[in-house]
Amino acid sequence: MIISRDIAEEVQYWYESFRIHLMNMGLKLGYKQDEINDLINQFFLDLLEKNINPSSIINPQAYLAVAFKRKLIDHYRKTGKNRFIPTENIIDEPVIPSVQETLELAQANTELIDKIRAAYHKLPARCRKVIDLKFYKGLSTEQIMAQTGLSRRTVYNNLFEGVKILRAELNKASPSVRLSALLSLLPLLAGNSIYNYI
Repeated sequence: MIISRDIAEEVQYWYESFRIHLMNMGLKLGYKQDEINDLINQFFLDLLEKNINPSSIINPQAYLAVAFKRKLIDHYRKTGKNRFIPTENIIDEPVIPSVQETLELAQANTELIDKIRAAYHKLPARCRKVIDLKFYKGLSTEQIMAQTGLSRRTVYNNLFEGVKILRAELNKASPSVRLSALLSLLPLLAGNSIYNYI
């Protein structure tokens, strides 16, 4: 079976991003660390063999969590263990990367930074200004109105338009990048203001 390079890279990215979450799921169910490591590795090998289309998966975290939960249940059935798995407790905690993990990912992914920078530069200046004040300096709508002299409606319109353009540009450049990741990533890299970075 020939596996596309894009599929292999995406599955590798998922492995690096979600392995800890899947490990926690297994440990929570009483698996030993060696056993759960083997199951996770086999799970990702199975994904490669299925030759899935990663772009068809909208939420990889949810997809992988559900698929891995099913693998754990199947494993218990095959091994004949007499243990009940409370499946409602398996996917309670979302994967939220730490600030350190986010910074390491950002530093390692200069291509992503370039795409974000290019998308930001395509915004009209008025949208960049309002986005900077709202998301990076943490100002409220009233504070933005006072600082810029814009009306409430204009602030909302500029925010909406800027986010819409960013989302469209990032979907063209990198469909797997979420806008929330963009908005949380740039201030960490840029310091106090996005204007220092871009």
